[in-house]
Amino acid sequence: MRALARSVSILLTTAAALAAALVVVPPPTKQLAFLAIFVDEKTFLLIGAALVAAALARAGGSRRWMGAQAALALAIVAVSLVPPAQGLALALKRHAAIDPGRYLTAPVDDGAAHPSQTLVYANVDGQALSLDVYRPAPAGPRAPAVIVVHGGGWSADDKGAAPLTSAWLAAHGYAVFDIQYRIAPQPNWRTAIGDVKCAIGWVKRHAREAGVDVDPARVSLLGRSAGGHLVLLAAYDADDPALPPSCDAGDTHVASVISYYGPTDLVWGWEHPTNPRVFDVATRLGNYVGGTPATEGARFRLLSPINHVTAASPPTLLIQGGSDAFVSPPHAQRLAERLVAAGVRHDVLVVPYAQHGFDFISGGLGEQLAEQAVLRFLAPNGAR
Repeated sequence: MRALARSVSILLTTAAALAAALVVVPPPTKQLAFLAIFVDEKTFLLIGAALVAAALARAGGSRRWMGAQAALALAIVAVSLVPPAQGLALALKRHAAIDPGRYLTAPVDDGAAHPSQTLVYANVDGQALSLDVYRPAPAGPRAPAVIVVHGGGWSADDKGAAPLTSAWLAAHGYAVFDIQYRIAPQPNWRTAIGDVKCAIGWVKRHAREAGVDVDPARVSLLGRSAGGHLVLLAAYDADDPALPPSCDAGDTHVASVISYYGPTDLVWGWEHPTNPRVFDVATRLGNYVGGTPATEGARFRLLSPINHVTAASPPTLLIQGGSDAFVSPPHAQRLAERLVAAGVRHDVLVVPYAQHGFDFISGGLGEQLAEQAVLRFLAPNGAR
């Protein structure tokens, strides 16, 4: 039994140590980057594993191993405490209340979507584009609306991502419209942004078809990753003839825009790529834009939200993981500087140690911080 206890202790300690390394070391591959999302939001599991391993080492009866085990367990605990400690410090600074129960039991927000209704909002080039509707509760007249735009590197994924968050927004009184846009064939730079603008126009003029009375003056955009880029572009360039809607959309201006870890400067992003084994910026951008900054420089600049900020730009909320391995934090920081210079109301939430997609841990510390930032931002006169 002592030999078994020592063996299990070694396995637990090794696994916990390797996982803890993902907290402080950039993940070397895409798969480990996804694992790091979970690890960063669930570091209390590493602490538990280290303590159990230390107890097993004691039961194993090897004094030499017990000393090494204790030192390694302390290192794991120390590293694992850093993300929640910094997250809680940020919560205090922002006057955000954290629910410990939700934090400890937070599930991954990757289940099936259960919208109130699914409707086709446009037929473009022979393709039907649909949206999921989450009706607000309580349902009332002139409800504010949030249009959700998914990520996927402009070439993957679909509506229905993070359904718990969409349902949560609806439970707080917002009519939520989670939309499709064309991800193929590439290059799809014109069609993707055109479809987002088309959806804005549909929500403003036809939301009653979904049983919702939407206030067209309180329509906001929320996008993640590539969707974050698209919503910023749509918000800042509502009237740009170079980026027209893909349908007869009418007015596509929005009240505000929220970007979760969206690229903001495509030229800078090309010149400062992240680890290509995690996210191949050159391939994704090249396929989306249809060239490189050398061959399509004007188009790269046109598609960079940072180049379109003016004093008339809508209030903006930028949410970013401090350790994002897909879209590096300077994207948010650089755009924030431009917003400051233009005098645009905005807020920036950088979640310490959080990875790209951290908000998919529903109820995690990072996601709770983001939730409260979103609610404060969307409240009337809430953007700062």
